[in-house]
Amino acid sequence: MSIPQLQLNDTTPITSDDNHNNLQDKTSTRKSLHQNIFGKLRPLPFQYHWTVWYDKYTPESDDRSNKNKLYILHEDVADIATFYRVYNNYPWDKVRVRDSVHIFRKGVKPVPEDRENRNGGCWQFRVPKGKALAFFHEAVILCMANEFQAALEEEHDHVLGISSSVRFNSHLISVWNKLGDNERSIKALERTIIERLSPDLRPSGSHADGYSYRRHGGE
Repeated sequence: MSIPQLQLNDTTPITSDDNHNNLQDKTSTRKSLHQNIFGKLRPLPFQYHWTVWYDKYTPESDDRSNKNKLYILHEDVADIATFYRVYNNYPWDKVRVRDSVHIFRKGVKPVPEDRENRNGGCWQFRVPKGKALAFFHEAVILCMANEFQAALEEEHDHVLGISSSVRFNSHLISVWNKLGDNERSIKALERTIIERLSPDLRPSGSHADGYSYRRHGGE
């Protein structure tokens, strides 16, 4: 079964009606957040280059080789214009249940076994389907603009990427960092994610139900 394909020669976004409506229905707070970040991004390329990956779910009985699960959709996202050429033309409605899309620093594979991820972890948010694309979009922009990274500088930690994994009624959206044993860094990242997201996208329910931190080692 083929994976969803990018169509970068087409400037028309390919999304479902629900996702399109979500993108159109922006709050004034979210517009202000985006304008502030775009102002920082326009003059210069991103500090880090990014790679967009597609992770195709394979049942354990069929998974003979993990190396065939990950596909590179776009290898080098170096600036905001390139990001939107990828993002606006990606068929988000065709991502199947249990498949994932990852946006990671170039050179880092979105797997726990990668040397950059080995001792790290991620904040994982369970986001309702109706808000998932908007949540992912904002989180990626904040990540690429170094808004998350700035919160970790004093701890010498790094934000390595963001993943969105489709489930039946929600998406699991994860923000990965390098130092999974640094509690100060983990708390700083949590606080920054919550504070910088638009109010209507912030987790509502209890901490345990809405999101949690997971170390890649399983501790």
